[in-house]
Amino acid sequence: MTPLVAVTGATGFIGQHLLRRLTASGIRVRALTRKPAAQTTAVEWIAGDLANRDALAALVKGATAVVHCAGAIKALGREGFFAVNGEGSRLLAELAAAQATCPRFVHVSSLAARAPHLSAYAASKRAGEEYVQAFAPKLPMVILRPPAVYGPGDPETLRIFKLAAQGFLPAPMVTGARLSLVHADDVVSAILAALEGTPPQPVPLEFDDGKERGYSWAEVAAIAGQVLNTLPRLVSVPAPLLYAAGAVASLGAVLTRRPTVLSWGKVPELLHPDWVATPMAFPGYKPLWTLEKGFADAVSWYRSQGLLTS
Repeated sequence: MTPLVAVTGATGFIGQHLLRRLTASGIRVRALTRKPAAQTTAVEWIAGDLANRDALAALVKGATAVVHCAGAIKALGREGFFAVNGEGSRLLAELAAAQATCPRFVHVSSLAARAPHLSAYAASKRAGEEYVQAFAPKLPMVILRPPAVYGPGDPETLRIFKLAAQGFLPAPMVTGARLSLVHADDVVSAILAALEGTPPQPVPLEFDDGKERGYSWAEVAAIAGQVLNTLPRLVSVPAPLLYAAGAVASLGAVLTRRPTVLSWGKVPELLHPDWVATPMAFPGYKPLWTLEKGFADAVSWYRSQGLLTS
């Protein structure tokens, strides 16, 4: 029988990349959506969200595997992050574990989960991992911790390229700061490896694009400039200015009831000097995208969509 993979976050950045790969491989997909979606031969859509128990039960019923990609990267407060990243993950894992035959559960977390003291977002991602881990060993699981993800379709990375195209790139003023990056297609490859070959284990797996010790902000700026045929100047932003910008963004979010990624609570994450992944034993995963190749791919897509004109 053709495997049936249930997916949350299927309409999001990573989820859309995942759906394309799954359906291209002929795998049956059942996906959660908050907006009405037309049923197709490739994807069965379930209307609902991570707070809807009935929708989640329908999503996981009879599934061979569950891939949990959904998550909140912005919220008006701590409760909003925990409702989605924490409680939503717990409910999904609970319902998957209640199946007569437990599906393999792939939980896409974040590298931020290793530093839960930094922000409500990071704490909620760690909570989500712990809620899922509580169902081991009954529920066979693989927990993935990707670092910063970029690629076609990502609106956050687009801001970096737009600034670089104008000749400058702001970055937190943190001595020795380094970070790992990974292309969305490699994240999907990691998910597929977790579905197919990686032995189930409750210990989170960190992975990256294969670049040892990640990148400095200066290296990110140089590579962005290379693909844009420009020489952006790296502008170091001191902590007080970051907090001021975060405060303004948070106030605006409260007044408009529209959360933004940049907030007062996000600043400690931005000032953290070490977002370098520690790659772990990960059978079946081999990154294919270097940052140079990946940035070129992203820029090409943005230009094709008219989102980046320079």
